[in-house]
Amino acid sequence: MKTIGFWIYDTYNFFFSLKMNPLRFIPNAFTQYILMFYLSVMWTVVFTLWTGYSIYFGLGSVGGHLLVISAFFITALTFQDAEKNGHLWVQRVKPTPVENRRGVWNLESEG
Repeated sequence: MKTIGFWIYDTYNFFFSLKMNPLRFIPNAFTQYILMFYLSVMWTVVFTLWTGYSIYFGLGSVGGHLLVISAFFITALTFQDAEKNGHLWVQRVKPTPVENRRGVWNLESEG
């Protein structure tokens, strides 16, 4: 029973901990966060649609299972690319510098 608990804990950490999953190879924390956010939204939509397919068409529905399998492969390919080319992800996605997004209040003319 203890080994099953550790297996569940390790599996959870592999997918959801940015220190352990393959997205750790991406040096930019913001890019890691955005990818995890998009993957979580994708999985939420997939499981919602899969539940809907199961309720209306039965547990053997092909559409629901194809959604789950597709989401699995999208996640696996994202993790694989992050592990292989993680250092390039920052070069692909360049956020605007913080200085350009800062609001400046000029006390001389506005105050």
